[in-house]
Amino acid sequence: MGLFKGLALLPLAPVRGTVWVADQLAQEADRRLYDEDNIKRELLQLELDAEDGVVGPEERERMERDLFDRLAVARARVAEDASQFQSEDSQSPR
Repeated sequence: MGLFKGLALLPLAPVRGTVWVADQLAQEADRRLYDEDNIKRELLQLELDAEDGVVGPEERERMERDLFDRLAVARARVAEDASQFQSEDSQSPR
């Protein structure tokens, strides 16, 4: 039965592969978007751009707000992952 199922689903293999690649790209983009070090670098670059006059005060404020929101989400995710890891660790038999 496994052979027949495999043959029947064979035409969908390129679609499944494309979905897998898209999922991997989305995960990497999300990881980079909420990476705390990247956010800190962007904040520093924003500060430098503001000092050089490349970014106006309104745009700087908007971009800072966005970056601080991303930083809050990143830190919340880390805290959530840590608490989830601790709960899993405490439930595992020793």
